[in-house]
Amino acid sequence: MYKNMLGNLTLLEKPINIVAGNDFFTNKCTEYKKCKYYLTSSIAEITTVGKNSSINRMNIKLESFNDWTSVSIEKRQEMLIGLAKDIWKVEKYEV
Repeated sequence: MYKNMLGNLTLLEKPINIVAGNDFFTNKCTEYKKCKYYLTSSIAEITTVGKNSSINRMNIKLESFNDWTSVSIEKRQEMLIGLAKDIWKVEKYEV
């Protein structure tokens, strides 16, 4: 069930993806940190850049993870859904 959930999926550049493969989460975190996509690198580590930068403002809505469990996946999925709603200004639509 969790394998194909949005919260369990992330973008990685092909060379990094090859190295990360199906390794354990703790080993993948090393590779995630190298990714140019901040939503991916933030899984392993939240970083700050300057003062009041877009990354720092985004960090308020992000969380890094020490382990990868069903709870982590569900938490990340809710986080990504919240980000998508913020970006596209999505509101619940009643029919």
